[in-house]
Amino acid sequence: MTRLGIIAAVSSCCLLACGAYAQIGIPNNYVCTEDFCESYRENTPCEALKLACKVQNSTHNGIILPSMTPCSCCETCIENLKLGEDCSVGGLGSPVPTGICGPGLYCMVVKGDEHPTCQPMHESSTCYKAQKQFDQKREDGTIGHLMQRPSCDADGNFQPVVCIPGQTCYCIDEDGNRIFGEAVHTASIQISMRCECSRLAAKAQRLLNSRYPIFTSRCDSKGSFDQLQCVDDICTCVDMHSGQPSTDRKNITRGLAGLPCFSKRLHDNTTYMRECELVKLSQLHDIREYETAGFNVLEFNSDVCQPDGWYNRIQMNDTHKYCANKDGSVIEPFIVERSSLSASQMNCKCARARKLLMENNSLEVPECCPNGNYKSLACRRGQCYCVDEDGNQTGVEKPAKQKKELDCFNDICELSP
Repeated sequence: MTRLGIIAAVSSCCLLACGAYAQIGIPNNYVCTEDFCESYRENTPCEALKLACKVQNSTHNGIILPSMTPCSCCETCIENLKLGEDCSVGGLGSPVPTGICGPGLYCMVVKGDEHPTCQPMHESSTCYKAQKQFDQKREDGTIGHLMQRPSCDADGNFQPVVCIPGQTCYCIDEDGNRIFGEAVHTASIQISMRCECSRLAAKAQRLLNSRYPIFTSRCDSKGSFDQLQCVDDICTCVDMHSGQPSTDRKNITRGLAGLPCFSKRLHDNTTYMRECELVKLSQLHDIREYETAGFNVLEFNSDVCQPDGWYNRIQMNDTHKYCANKDGSVIEPFIVERSSLSASQMNCKCARARKLLMENNSLEVPECCPNGNYKSLACRRGQCYCVDEDGNQTGVEKPAKQKKELDCFNDICELSP
């Protein structure tokens, strides 16, 4: 069982336990407050944490989680298991394990063994496999100077931020797929950019599997939570990384400026909804009306809005598709006919990055294809190299005078004028 899996299992058990307490005389309408927990702990002392969670050194360590007590007033210790130790993969009806494979390890049955043991996570993790491939390429001498080694978390999932040195950083999900959220690359960007809101929005869309756009918590441009969140006329300030409320709720009939997280640069005082979100609401209203009338809505264009409430990077009209600024205006000259092959392959990732870098007075901006995609061939400071659709270098660079030797030189729209 992965570290995230054990946390989910413990949380589920806590929920089940709350229902069980009502069966033994503890009311199920208690309010979970610190005062309640203090009183509970006085009457029912918590079990002492295991040595592993008290010590936290190289030989004894673990993770501390809420226990199966009312309101999770007590804590429990899940000990980290070491390489080769017996473990449990879990399952429906299985008890919550008392131990979990430590960071970088995964519980699995090795060929020839009968029971699962903790093994290096690269055996089953896409991210660790990507790291292993990168290390092999580096050993073979096929790594370019801007190529970055994939970063994995303790569960073997991809860390949330990928950076192109000297250009931009963007958010990815646990599987390494690019999602909303982008910022100019700086030395400290990964301290402030964690993509929690963006990952939540992507996961919600995937889990709901909706044919239509959905509304989630509003994000900021870096993929963190917008510190001002509203539902209808009720608003509150939240922590930008956890999304947890940090102030009391407030009715906004008198405006948003009274909230401490209100920003004149980011928010409008009189309304929370942005123009794109109003367009999105109108679309969803039309869909409901059609379905109520008995029609099946067979086709729906992709979400016109980003998780930050501004317009998505690809927009279209009756005749053309174009790369758009957040206000929906065209990023010149990235506009192509809707019926063209170029339009079907359009992603506008280069156009948006170029715009962002120019707004921040960057001296180096990428060259884009007419449809706003990255050119497969990039050149910087006298060196040329191939890049993927996100602008990441994919192989060893060559001097500009030898760029014709690169595999990507003859790709469409890559030849210099």
